[in-house]
Amino acid sequence: YWSGVAQRRPAEVVLALRRPDGRFLLHTKSFYPQSVYRLLTGGVHPGEDLIAAALREAMEETGHAAQIERFLGILHYRFRHAGREIPFVSYVFLLTLKDGEVQARDLGERITGYREVPLQELSAIADELEALDPDWVEWGRFRAVAHRFLLEVMTSNDE
Repeated sequence: YWSGVAQRRPAEVVLALRRPDGRFLLHTKSFYPQSVYRLLTGGVHPGEDLIAAALREAMEETGHAAQIERFLGILHYRFRHAGREIPFVSYVFLLTLKDGEVQARDLGERITGYREVPLQELSAIADELEALDPDWVEWGRFRAVAHRFLLEVMTSNDE
């Protein structure tokens, strides 16, 4: 799986989309386990500027232009399987998303719902992702990292 992902895109952007009330936007997709929500992410096309990728993905996945507040950090992963190692990188951005209904512009994303949660709830979201059934647990552990990272960075900066 990760070999195919790494061939299609060299990295991803993690979109910490914050609403004016301070809550963060999460989404779910039609093929995710029931009731699983997570931060939005999107692929970076080969040669694409990271800021352009973050803004493009925000528009595709919410239907609204977002404003980048700041770059929060880089998450490096190494997926290992059958003696192979595949590197992957997530670039985490904090963005502001105005109030209003969100709806994916890119129907290929298969987004079926959104939730907004306060910053402190990201720990529980990460816990849920890490506790998924065996078919999804590795994916859940991978996705939980960005939630814990965002919580740590935002609380250490007293945001």
